[in-house]
Parts: sequence; C-alpha cells; structure tokens
Amino acid sequence: MRWILALTAIAASSLFLYTEYGDMIAARNAPPPPPVLTTAPAQMPLLDAKELKSLHDTARDPDPGVRWTSIQLLYTMKDPDSLTLLEKTVAEDSDVDVRMKAVKLLNEGGTSRQVPALVKGLADLEPDVRIAALKALGDIGDPAAAPWVAALLKDPENNVKTEALHTLGRFQEKRMKDFQNLTDQLRHQYEAAVKKSQQNSQ
Repeated sequence: MRWILALTAIAASSLFLYTEYGDMIAARNAPPPPPVLTTAPAQMPLLDAKELKSLHDTARDPDPGVRWTSIQLLYTMKDPDSLTLLEKTVAEDSDVDVRMKAVKLLNEGGTSRQVPALVKGLADLEPDVRIAALKALGDIGDPAAAPWVAALLKDPENNVKTEALHTLGRFQEKRMKDFQNLTDQLRHQYEAAVKKSQQNSQ
C-alpha cells in the first residue's frame, strides 16, 4: 500500500514540475523570433521600363477587353501618362463600352484634372456616353466645364438636355456652397481679429 502512495506522490510531483517548467524549457529550445523591422522595406517597382512599354502597347490592342484592362491597370498604377490615355480613349476609342468605362473611371478621380478628358465625352455620338460624362462633371462640380455643358442644351436627345440642365444646376449649387464657405471663413477671421484686438487693448 505504501509503495502505491509513493508512486502516486512521485507522479504528482513530476506532473507539477512539467506543468511549471515545461513552457520555460520549450521556450529555451525554440528558435529566436524574427527581428522587428524598424523601417519599411523599399518597394520594388511593379513593372520595369520594358514591361511598362509592353503594357502601353497592349492598351492599343485590337481586342476591346484587352485594351481596357491595360488602360485600367495603368491608371491604377498611377502611370503619369494614364490620364492622357484615358482622355484619348474617351475621344477616339471605337468601342462604346470602353468609352463608357473610361468616363466612369475618370469620375472616380473626382478632381478638376479629369475635367478636360470628361469634356471630350460630351461630344460622343452615343447619348449614354454624353449623359455619363455630364453626370461625372456634375459630381466633380467644376464650373469651368459649364460652357461645354451648356452647349448640350441644344442636343437632339431630350434626356441629354435634361441631364445638362441638371449638371448646370449642380454647378450653381456648388458655387453657392463655396461662396457660403468663403463668407463663413472670412467672418470667423474677422471675429477672431476683433477679439484679439479687444484683448490687447485691455
């Protein structure tokens, strides 16, 4: 009976020691952790000069799908020539779907830099492309495009004329909002100057 109790005690002690110190032993035998990077590794260019030229060549591929995929990739890569390429696509591409996609991609840019390319879409033979270009210009809200938008008030398609009116209205709303923001900014500056002057005179 005593030897059973002794074996039980030894087993319990062994279990206790393994539980307490097993993790420490395993950690000591484990490989060291990888070093912590204090600076980000330098990014390699996605494409070298030769591959980039090949991609530009592919943007003129006879297949519209290949052509568009190349143009989209160049724009996503922020290639310096991509905006010019999109403008040329809107103005000259033979496929209406590619021209429509180009207009929508330009709209995602959302800045005045896209306006000249979108204006090209206002002269498109397809009403849907003209309407898409009008909506994109309205989203950007740059009134510099107003003369070209106003020209479409004489468009033969009624839905194009309606969208042109709507776009001109959006330009006006943005101009009023910008004017209100400028007025508020000037008022705050004036009030701050008056308050500072009063504090200095006390």
